[in-house]
Amino acid sequence: MSVRNPPNADDVRQVIEKRLIALESIKGAQETVTVEWRDGPKHVPVISMPVDLLHYNPDTHRIRAQRSISPAREKDLNADPYGAAAQNYLHELLIGDPTDPSKIDPRFINLKDDLSKHGQSDPGIITRAGVLINGNTRRAALKELGEKNIRVGVLPPDAGHDDLQSIELSLQLRKDHRRDYSFMNFLLAIDERGAAGQLAASVQSDFRIQATTYERSRWILEFVRNAIERSRVPGASDEQLSMRLVDFEAHQGKLEELYRAYVALKAKSPDAAEALREQRLLAIVLNKSKTDLRLIEPDFVQRYMKGLLGTKTPMAPPVKIPGTSILVSGPSQEVLALRQLTTSALQAKSVALASGAAVPAEAKKATDLLVRLDESLVKALDHAGKQARVVKRRLAAVDRVSDACDDLELAVAAVAESRATGNFDTGDLDEALVTLKSNLEKLAAIVVRGSDSEAEGIVWLRAVGKLTSKDG
Repeated sequence: MSVRNPPNADDVRQVIEKRLIALESIKGAQETVTVEWRDGPKHVPVISMPVDLLHYNPDTHRIRAQRSISPAREKDLNADPYGAAAQNYLHELLIGDPTDPSKIDPRFINLKDDLSKHGQSDPGIITRAGVLINGNTRRAALKELGEKNIRVGVLPPDAGHDDLQSIELSLQLRKDHRRDYSFMNFLLAIDERGAAGQLAASVQSDFRIQATTYERSRWILEFVRNAIERSRVPGASDEQLSMRLVDFEAHQGKLEELYRAYVALKAKSPDAAEALREQRLLAIVLNKSKTDLRLIEPDFVQRYMKGLLGTKTPMAPPVKIPGTSILVSGPSQEVLALRQLTTSALQAKSVALASGAAVPAEAKKATDLLVRLDESLVKALDHAGKQARVVKRRLAAVDRVSDACDDLELAVAAVAESRATGNFDTGDLDEALVTLKSNLEKLAAIVVRGSDSEAEGIVWLRAVGKLTSKDG
């Protein structure tokens, strides 16, 4: 949290002190709100404060990823977080859709409608300087509605940086919270704790997540940051253009599936895992669906888009294992070629997203490249989809027989259990076995028709077909 205070902090403290003193003089039950305070819960008093006297928290995790949507305004925000320009920017981000802050978030509209109809049910939380630790979005909604006051719980005067972080996190993770962190902001909140030296087990406990979720979250954020770094290109001025965290907000499901596929493949073939990662990143940059990404295997570009790969990619030099003198092979030429292709797409996307800040000729070149890549990818995905459907039809019978084998194994276990308890009666199975006999006859007839295969399973099925037909 920011150590700086708003310029009106002293005035706010005076108002808070007067209202707290007035609150103590009121007889009867007084409203409080519970926060996680150091070693346990603490009940803090709730008072009413003027909406316009308070300030949005510039360090709230709710919009951390969205701040970079405008580098110039983020620069102003960092320079003067409580100035009018910075606070207006925070207001716009708080009411905006996390995936596209230029649009109003439907959840914000719902919150505003609820406040309009029913009033404020849950108080926010403020520091003695008047900075909202919780309730930033509610203040934005009340401002939009023209309300003059907001109910807030007041933290103790000695609330420090760690206290504020813990309070914001604990309130955010309550099940009844109205608006969850967006995907990227959740990853940033986890990463911030780890970067501060907090043990992984402690972070997992605070965020109520499993170790696998923690590892996946750290991997995805590192993956996205790497993609952003690769996307950097010079703009028309001295400022660099790049993709932003917010550009990956809508890709949560794709990134989580990529992580699972990458980790599973890396243990078997690190090179194939890297190839898979590059190609699926390319599809994410081009906004393809989760279903499309599932069609992309390590050899996808080689099979369906080979013409896009460079033919003169140099071999990567050997890589030294950290802490040792052992050298291992670097990425293959294929992976390096895929990396070049994906990097060119990332850089073109950066230019397209900020076309007004790019050199016009570069903007046109980037647009043309993205269109060309998209057209090639669409054709490749269509081809891969057709192949996948063919394979699925070819293997459908195998999958069905495999399922039947699983059911038969369960049947064997069930019969054994019934015999062990003295509850087995062969007559109970007769009708089902007659159906099984009929289905085996049909399966044998259609599988062995016109086939002279001597494979063990086929020979057995042929014999079963003859045997059941003779019995019938």
